[in-house]
Amino acid sequence: MKILFVFKSENFIVPIGLCCISASAKAAGHETHLCELNSDNVWEKIRSVGPDVIAYSSSTGEAKHYLAVNKLIKQKYPGLFSIMGGPHPTFFNEVLGQGDLNAICVGEGERAFIELLNNLGNNLSIDNIPNIMVKDRKNALTLGNLEENLDGLPFPDYSLLYDNTPMGRYPLKSFMASRGCPYDCSYCFNSRWNEIYKGKGQLLRRHSVDYIIEDIRKVKEKWPLSTVKFYDDIFSLKADEWLNEFSRKYKKEIGLPFFILTRADVLSEDMVRLLKSAGCRTISMSIEAGNPEIRSKVLNRNMSDEQIIKAHRLCERYGINTFTNCIVGLPGTTIDKDIESINLSVKSRVTWAEYLIFHPYPGTPLGDKLVDSGAYNPEYSDMHTSYMHASPLKFSKRENNALKNISVLGAVATVFPKSKNIVVKYLIFLPHNIVFTLVYFIVKMYIIRAKIYETKTSFTGSIKIYLKSLRQEVFRHESSDTPAKYNENL
Repeated sequence: MKILFVFKSENFIVPIGLCCISASAKAAGHETHLCELNSDNVWEKIRSVGPDVIAYSSSTGEAKHYLAVNKLIKQKYPGLFSIMGGPHPTFFNEVLGQGDLNAICVGEGERAFIELLNNLGNNLSIDNIPNIMVKDRKNALTLGNLEENLDGLPFPDYSLLYDNTPMGRYPLKSFMASRGCPYDCSYCFNSRWNEIYKGKGQLLRRHSVDYIIEDIRKVKEKWPLSTVKFYDDIFSLKADEWLNEFSRKYKKEIGLPFFILTRADVLSEDMVRLLKSAGCRTISMSIEAGNPEIRSKVLNRNMSDEQIIKAHRLCERYGINTFTNCIVGLPGTTIDKDIESINLSVKSRVTWAEYLIFHPYPGTPLGDKLVDSGAYNPEYSDMHTSYMHASPLKFSKRENNALKNISVLGAVATVFPKSKNIVVKYLIFLPHNIVFTLVYFIVKMYIIRAKIYETKTSFTGSIKIYLKSLRQEVFRHESSDTPAKYNENL
């Protein structure tokens, strides 16, 4: 079977899930191709590839683009089979009735997608494939077991994107060392994920260290690589034997600075010591809310201010930069409580902080609670791709304006603490304007490239990165996000 993955690139980071699905399809004897919507013409791609299947992997904010594209494709090529996987269809099964999709894939997709392709290619029924929901079938969805032997999967097919988009030239590249998260933060999908997969295998799984080293080595040999970004929900929970082995082997065999995510309440000095010895440049630990009550009762993140401050300053003591996320515009909060997030970031001496505006994504406990209570009408087709855009909740004009300003000026105040009082007392209440976003962009580019990631590029390459980054920030903070243009451009 020939599969055409349709993808809309919005940043520099490759979607690893898409690469994993492509690798599994290739390993099963199928053929995969890519159409990148910002640079490729869909009709030309379909004519040149002659696909049997059109496939999308989508989060909630971007789904509207793929649905609009798929509707146009099916009008012209009604016989093409189309399927969507990823977070949005996993937690919003109703998407199957939109955009003329033939099927969706729910949860982990490697085995399910291969069985689907094999059955389609052999004219067999696709009605009872675990993890697959078909448009014309009304029976209940069944989920297969989780893939527990991650090393048994093929290495991700990075070439699908690195050879066909500018991502291959960018020297920061992402990898996954594990799958799963044991926590149930209310704004995150992992709580629901763990619920639907209960009794279907080990939730938290890791690749062996040797697999990870080989995965990175293969990429390093073929494409520019100066910083490794591990995108695991939690890279490490403790200083165990796995982390000891990783520290030794990574330093010896890869030797590049790397970035990880973990939690402030699990970070220990033993972990920091091992990570530093391996070459860790940055550790990301989300604060999420500076107000302790909001953090524990609304977000279900039971950690104290003291734990957060101690973990960030421990990293500082070992010369490791820190990156944090804070969520503003949460239900039940006020602007004053959102400002507490800036205050805690400054107290923690965070290197860089992002202030994200809350979006009630489907499948998250907090998002579903707002829908069930009637506080949010789930119009996901109106939700912006970026969670740094305006809040979809019912805030006043003044509050929405302040939230947009916090999303950019909060980061500036974190980097320059002496500006914090001016920012929180005066600037965030001024009318939001693109000048604030430009100031944010300049500060972000300096911190990200000087401290968070080591990105070795030529002068020309750096200029291209700056220009693309500027376009991205304007899109995330200022621009509308409508798929209507596809009617003209496909």
